[in-house]
Amino acid sequence: RIEICGVSCFVLSREPFPALASALRRFRRQQEREDVRLGTIHEALSSHPSSVNVKGFQKRNLILHLTGGGFFAHTIATDLPYLLDWSASSKSVIVIPEYALFPHKFPDAITEVVQIYRALRCGEQATLLGFQPDRIIVSGESVGGNLAAALCVSMISDYEEGQCVELTPRKSAEMVNDLDDASFYGQSGETNINTIPSGEFASESSRYMGLELPDALMLCCPALNLSLDPTPSRIDGANDPVLPSALITTISNSYLGGSPMTNPVASPYFASDTILRGFPPTLIFTSSEDPFLDDSVAFNSRLRSVGVKSSLRAVHDLPHAFWALATAGIPEARQVQKECQQWLAKNFA
Repeated sequence: RIEICGVSCFVLSREPFPALASALRRFRRQQEREDVRLGTIHEALSSHPSSVNVKGFQKRNLILHLTGGGFFAHTIATDLPYLLDWSASSKSVIVIPEYALFPHKFPDAITEVVQIYRALRCGEQATLLGFQPDRIIVSGESVGGNLAAALCVSMISDYEEGQCVELTPRKSAEMVNDLDDASFYGQSGETNINTIPSGEFASESSRYMGLELPDALMLCCPALNLSLDPTPSRIDGANDPVLPSALITTISNSYLGGSPMTNPVASPYFASDTILRGFPPTLIFTSSEDPFLDDSVAFNSRLRSVGVKSSLRAVHDLPHAFWALATAGIPEARQVQKECQQWLAKNFA
């Protein structure tokens, strides 16, 4: 566990990574020596990115994973088994921030996520991690999916309004040009997973001058719409064992604390087409029983309509936020995790 921008973060790597291990040992020694001023050395470096020579650090692909938990808890313990599998299959390092929870309200959590992402992207944390992030994929489940999408909405909106802090430029490959869904998911016909075909073309670029968004998003049952509109899937899923309708109301009211439910940073579902056009390639998993099913379908459709390479995978008969059910041996959830691993490895290639 380390601190990035003052936020506690877990760092995972399934494969041996001596540079990361050495950096974490240095951080622990610093904690022991400077307990009263925890993290001050690294925070000083973070405020002056030009003082860090990132060229001397090895590059490593990174997953920024945002847990679910309804803004009341983090689900790190249940996410850990599949996150280690993701790390192994994609040869990546995973960073899991413990973003602000209740009684904190909007926009505290998304503000922290944006700060952490920017610090990782521009290499400010290279001395802390022992490597320079190369490609970054942001994943999130439930409210973590809300924050992952809100990260893009916030950064693009700030750029459009001229408020964006310019990041260190990074040379990178062009955005992933996905194979068609039929070829990539050709083996998934063995399970009850349906595919809504991806868009016919990818967005020309999800990068703005001086601003680098995530290389891709991977979401599961994202809480994209925190309004309380009674969509058909919310009515059908009112008694979902994980997210019943009363809990949706509690989460929305507690997190927003009076902020407009249609604020696109709080509810990315309401982002304009201009904002959505800047999104990176996106993969959304959902379930036929998920109360947020209709929101995910509509969001995926809008992304595709503005030219973003987006796909939606619908699984039958699983509750909201089912990624961790693979650990319990649920066949559909295990198949989803297999596809997550394949997609991550492919997008990091």
